[in-house]
This record gives sequence, structure tokens and C-alpha cells, in this order.
Amino acid sequence: MLKYVVSLICVLFVLSGVFAIEDAEALLAPEPEYTKTETIQGKITSDYLKKGGGKVTIEYMPAYDEARFKYSCPTPLFEQSTAMLAIKECIESFVRERGYYFYTYLKPDDTYYDGGANTVIYTSYIKLLN
Repeated sequence: MLKYVVSLICVLFVLSGVFAIEDAEALLAPEPEYTKTETIQGKITSDYLKKGGGKVTIEYMPAYDEARFKYSCPTPLFEQSTAMLAIKECIESFVRERGYYFYTYLKPDDTYYDGGANTVIYTSYIKLLN
């Protein structure tokens, strides 16, 4: 009986050492840069959406797996449906390029009218999922 107790204690001791090494490696790993933001130009491929005169800019935060898709165009040419379709097209290509499988919207889209520059900025907030 004593042999079983001693062997059980030895096995537990070895296993705790293995898990302690894994935890130490996790602690020594470099932390992601939480303030890092990549700015990428979105790709609009549809001819119909290119005629809208807008362009899409992507602000990607890899540490949080989040992105902001900003569609901007002159105020007289702005149509929300065109902006939504252009952003959706850019999201689908961005998701495929970065190796994500799904995405979800974090909050409702924003529309900002800049009177001084005579432009509209339509923004979608996206959470990227594996």
C-alpha cells in the first residue's frame, strides 16, 4: 500500500512540474501591442460600387481582433446603401486574406457629415472571429 502512495505522489510531483513549465513559458511570452493599429486601403472590386466615388479605409487592431471600416465620399454622392455594400465587400475580402472565418458587428454604424471638407464618413465596427 505504501508503494502505491509513494508512486502516486511521485506522479503528481512530475505532472505539477510539467504544468509549471508551461505556465512559465506563457508568462515569458511577449505581450501583444494593444495600441498597435494598422491602416489598410480597402479593395472595392464591383464596377457599380466604384462609380459611387467613395473609398474604404480599414483600421485593424490585431490585439483585439477588431476593425473599423470607413467609407468616405463627397456629400452630394453619398448613398447609405452604396456605402454598406462597399464595406460588406471589403469585409469579405479582408476576412479571407487574414484567415478569419466569421465576423460580427460590435455596434450600429455611424455616419459623420463633415461640412468643411464636404465629405461623408460612414463607419462600421467589426469583431473578427476564428
